[in-house]
Amino acid sequence: MKKLFAIVATVASLFIVTNAFAADIEIKDAWTKASLGQVRNGAAFFKVVNNGMADRIVGVHSDLADKTELHTHIMENNVMKMRQVEGGVDVPMHGEVMFKPGSYHVMMMGLHKPLTEGEMVNVTLEFEKAGDVPVMIHVLDSKAKGPAGMDHGDMKHGDGQHGKMDHSAH
Repeated sequence: MKKLFAIVATVASLFIVTNAFAADIEIKDAWTKASLGQVRNGAAFFKVVNNGMADRIVGVHSDLADKTELHTHIMENNVMKMRQVEGGVDVPMHGEVMFKPGSYHVMMMGLHKPLTEGEMVNVTLEFEKAGDVPVMIHVLDSKAKGPAGMDHGDMKHGDGQHGKMDHSAH
């Protein structure tokens, strides 16, 4: 009986610790663009704010598309290329990470239906410590550059290089 109680107490404490980590994570200004024509892919952007200990986003999932992945852009031979993030995205202690055009983003490939302006869609970010964190994403106009008043960057790479975009991986 004591062993059973110890197991239950351990599981309960893990649940409390996981919920504590999840409470430290905030997702702000989540947005995506409305689909154009027969485009079957979409990208989502947002700010991850961590009010606690360091964590890592290790995955993402959604029922919106055949595949939902963490992506970034890299400069290779003066061509900006989109690639899946291997190993996750670090979110520093008491810090933040921007998912924005030309940088980290959530890629939704093989959308099951077009993204329609004005609707809200869901994805779930998977954190190493905080566990699953649901994200409500606003679908904006197809020409949007982010929520009004927000600086979501452009296609400049962090080193100031510019180049053509290569989406051939998709």
